[in-house]
Amino acid sequence: MSTKVKSLLFILLAVALSLAVLSCRGGGSLKATDEEGPARVETGEGAAGEEGAVKGKVLLAIAQRGFQDIEYDAVRKALTAAGYEVVTASLQRGKATGTSGAFVDVDLSLAEAVAADYAAVVFIGGEGTPSLYGDADAHRLAREAAERGKVLAAICLAPVILARAGLLDGKRATVYPSASRELTEGGATYTGVGVEIDGRLVTGNGPESAGQFAQAIIELLP
Repeated sequence: MSTKVKSLLFILLAVALSLAVLSCRGGGSLKATDEEGPARVETGEGAAGEEGAVKGKVLLAIAQRGFQDIEYDAVRKALTAAGYEVVTASLQRGKATGTSGAFVDVDLSLAEAVAADYAAVVFIGGEGTPSLYGDADAHRLAREAAERGKVLAAICLAPVILARAGLLDGKRATVYPSASRELTEGGATYTGVGVEIDGRLVTGNGPESAGQFAQAIIELLP
């Protein structure tokens, strides 16, 4: 085999390997906004309309900084695939940044959100969740959802928000293990399972349970 042929084969092999690596990194929920900038979680707007009318709206409440991307993305994708429109709320409109550095567009602030407008209110966890533990609007929104018989859900550290809002007294619930004491102090029976369902209340213990958590919410929705 000539030197030129060997060189050509080497170049083709290098290109093939590069394409393989890129395909492994791509195809996920994150999209680069530019070559050097942060990634953006796809909103999935319009996905529900592809198969018919939107069944309803679901509010996902997240921390402005440090929400759990995996949980948010898994729940959003499952809901849009099931025909629901997803609206994202945080402390303020604009951008919210996830634990991996990805960001999402925040549609409205928690102060603007009204539970009556949604079929479910879902609090996503993440390392930034403690910023919502004592937030009056997060508590109000959760209480409104419970009072109106909406599906109310929280995952990872977010069940602490419900506990501090006084909504877990006498309820079975789960949470990220490090926050279990918050639930018991709020009157809940901490079960420690991946996903717990008590009536129209759904709680999850972390990102590894996000898929099951999303499915439990969907099964309770109209």
